[in-house]
Amino acid sequence: MTEDVVADFTGRFVLNEGEDAQSRPVTGRIIMTKRRLVLASSEDKTTIPLSTVIDVNVGSVPNHVKQFFDDTVTVGYNAENGTRSAVIESTGETVETFVAILFRCLLNGRKVGVKHPARVGGRVKDTPVVPGTLRIKNRRIEVSTKNGTFSFDVDTVMRIKRSNKIGDRDDRVTLVVKYIDTDSGLTKTSLISPSKSQYVNLLGRFLRLEFDELREEVADIELTNPEKRVLVGVHATGGDIDFTNMLDGDPAYVTNVLNSVKNKKLVVENGNGISLTSKGRIIVSQRIEDVNA
Repeated sequence: MTEDVVADFTGRFVLNEGEDAQSRPVTGRIIMTKRRLVLASSEDKTTIPLSTVIDVNVGSVPNHVKQFFDDTVTVGYNAENGTRSAVIESTGETVETFVAILFRCLLNGRKVGVKHPARVGGRVKDTPVVPGTLRIKNRRIEVSTKNGTFSFDVDTVMRIKRSNKIGDRDDRVTLVVKYIDTDSGLTKTSLISPSKSQYVNLLGRFLRLEFDELREEVADIELTNPEKRVLVGVHATGGDIDFTNMLDGDPAYVTNVLNSVKNKKLVVENGNGISLTSKGRIIVSQRIEDVNA
């Protein structure tokens, strides 16, 4: 292989290739360049061009091989005889690193059409659609255009949805991403439309997987009842609230509680008050049913 290798590790894998699918995993090497993924055992070798990859899923294993695997990534791809998948297993840390590199190889440098910002707060902006180049860095999305570069962190994302409209076109699959601009504290909405729907799927998957990791991190956050009440109050009022009355405390006590939820990255200040971060919204929806108990 003359291409530069970006990942090379030992693991187990099983290929779903229709009627001749392997029933049990085999041990071998997993080698990846920026153009292809190679799964090599002592008896066989399978090459998957990255241009054919349509999905990447972490931890979700097909039922017929679920009993054999622990830390896994499933790669879906198009082959001559239909859609196929490869389930790859290694140590948890190795899989995590491999997935990060895989997404960078799949998405970095992809051409996109962008409308940024499409909204600021509740205001619709008359922004033109321009070509750009996509890049992902850890939990950060960057898009470079002739007008400059804009970016947002996954943990500031409030909502992701699909649309078929960007600018005057209604036939191009587009991701509509609403997030909090950390500089201004205002919400922004950007439309990102990769040139192929395949990459819309992969970008959406990347964002969802990163968001799932946020959920796991949230499970480890410990909150006091006053902190939970603050989060519920911000959610209910949009941040326009008298926290002193809510917490029945003196200003110094209220400041300490607010600083605590800020330091835990559960809220962010903006020009109109305070907004919940993604972690804060997850906690509000999943873990504070006992606030008014």
